[in-house]
Parts: sequence; C-alpha cells; structure tokens
Amino acid sequence: MNKKFLFIVILLCSFFVNAQDVVKESVSEKKAASTMSLNKRFSAKVLNAYQENSKTKVEDLFSYFQMLTDASLNDDLKNEVVKNINLLFQNPNTLVIDFTSDSFDKITLQQFIQKLLISEPILFSVSEETKFNSVEYQSWNTGYTITRTKSGVVTNIKIIQKVYFYKTPKVFGDETKEIFSTLLGEM
Repeated sequence: MNKKFLFIVILLCSFFVNAQDVVKESVSEKKAASTMSLNKRFSAKVLNAYQENSKTKVEDLFSYFQMLTDASLNDDLKNEVVKNINLLFQNPNTLVIDFTSDSFDKITLQQFIQKLLISEPILFSVSEETKFNSVEYQSWNTGYTITRTKSGVVTNIKIIQKVYFYKTPKVFGDETKEIFSTLLGEM
C-alpha cells in the first residue's frame, strides 16, 4: 500500500513539475514577444502598411494645422479640428515644433494649437519622400520635410517625428476586439 501511495505521489509531482516548466516557458515567450521590436513581430509588408498609415496621419495633421490659421473658419469647425488633432496624438502635451515662429522652438501641442488659432494664415505641405527609421518595441521615427509658407516666405523644415504603435480596444457592435493603431508623438 505504501509503495502504491509513494508511486502515485511521485507521479503527481512529476506532472506538477512539468506543468510549472510549461508555465515558465509560456511566460518567458510572452516576455520575449513583448520586448521584441516591431520589425521582428510583423512582416515587412504589415509594418510598412502601418507606417504608410502614419504618413497619412501626418498629412492630415498639417492640413488641420493649416485650417486653424484660416480666419474664415467658424468657431464650431475650429473646435472640431482641435478635437481631431488631439485624437492623432498619444498625449496632448507632446512637444511639437512651433511653426508660427521663425526659431522653430519646441512647445506643447496645446500651446501650439493656441498660437495657430491667433496666427496669420500659414500653408503647409508634407514632402512625398518619407523615411521610417529606428523601429523599436512600440514605435518608430518618421522623417519628412515640411514646406511652410508664411507671409509669402517659403521655408523647408526637416522633421523627425516619433510614431507610437498600440493595441487598443475597439467596439464592433456587441463585441470588443483589440486592434493595432498608430498615434503621433513628439517632433
């Protein structure tokens, strides 16, 4: 009887030890996947699609900036534009370049929006050539050139902007699914 009991205990212990090893492997695999850079987690085509999407967001952002300097735009529409700008960014206090001044200092997004609202008209265009560099765990850097036309003076400014990549919950009817989305970061 003791031998059978001892055999059962040893057998159960061996299953328990194997189960712990599987759990440890699973946890270590998740950790490795979570710290892996985006270019190792996704195929080049998938990552490139997200990067192209971020380029569209940059183009939209500068269209919004330009709209805020349009004096003929009514206040309700300007408020809607400000909301859309804030939706593009990870954080409303992100540092961006002050395109209203010639020094191009960095200020918070909210300060810049306020300056745009009282600025003379400024025209922006984003270069076709965009570079995606420094792919990290949850972000990459996007390089592009902005052409700013202010008071008839045309200035080209090279920008490097961080773009963040997140899993976010999205509601589809009664279901909530996690999707990947991009948010703009500091310039």
